[in-house]
Amino acid sequence: MQVELEVEKAIKPIIDAYGYVLVDIEYKGGKYGILKIFVDRLDGGITIKEIEKLSREISLILDAENIIEERYVLEVSSPGLDRELNKDRELRWAVSKKVKLFLKNGATFGGRLEQFNENEVVVSGKVYKRSEISKIKLDEV
Repeated sequence: MQVELEVEKAIKPIIDAYGYVLVDIEYKGGKYGILKIFVDRLDGGITIKEIEKLSREISLILDAENIIEERYVLEVSSPGLDRELNKDRELRWAVSKKVKLFLKNGATFGGRLEQFNENEVVVSGKVYKRSEISKIKLDEV
């Protein structure tokens, strides 16, 4: 988690400068670590060429900062149309987008994510307790 926070601090200014949104960062260390960075436009629809350019710039920044000392693979991509939303940062990005809630009791509900806080999620006017939700997925397909 510390690596992810340091990476975010280093790359957020460039992502913001392009007008993109940082959706998530995932780092899995090991002999050959993987650093995944998910970005999008606020209104969605980032192109492959934009991701390629951003990836090159992020790579230069991370090399200069030397945040990750061991070998790793950098993957920069869009979040995908049916992404699972696990973190508050991802939920902030998904506000106003279509989502599907999977409740622990087996029920599923879909609609537009309107707002959320640490205890509740509001989808199409209905309030769900986060403690009752097993997962939330983007449902823009």
